[in-house]
Amino acid sequence: MAYYVRKISRSKWQDNQLSEDAEKALHEIKGVKADAITNCIKTTGNKLSLWKVEEKNDTIEDIIPLIIGFDRPDTCDIIYISEQMFYEEGISLEQSSEDANTPIEDLKQYHYNAVIKDYEGLGKFAKVVLKSLNNHKRFKGKEVKSKLKDMLAKHEIEKEMISDKLYEKIS
Repeated sequence: MAYYVRKISRSKWQDNQLSEDAEKALHEIKGVKADAITNCIKTTGNKLSLWKVEEKNDTIEDIIPLIIGFDRPDTCDIIYISEQMFYEEGISLEQSSEDANTPIEDLKQYHYNAVIKDYEGLGKFAKVVLKSLNNHKRFKGKEVKSKLKDMLAKHEIEKEMISDKLYEKIS
């Protein structure tokens, strides 16, 4: 089953996953903190960037397109969102290699956007995030740094492909 990876600030979201009880779940969705919406569901051109993985491996390999675009090798919290959840919430996905923020050409094909046009769409995406918190994974900064160093050593990426700030932090 295909999943889409989205970076989040885990501390901005509630501790528990979304309740199974519909009335309780609606209350939880309405109670999503403003910081979660403004930090984790910040749109650009009414779209949210996602990275598709064919299988959920829970490894750093799943987030290479994300970490290459960082300015610092920081801890990275992500969620895996099943394709089915987007369908259930009526959120359209579009493949978008032209605005993929990765220097590795072969990875650009895995960049997608969730189309979020309005207030209702933000609520639907917040619901998707809440439902996906059970598929949360944290990659420590040390692990991110180690992977990037390894990729440089193996020439999978070159210094020119990443930001000067990032290169300085991992060298």
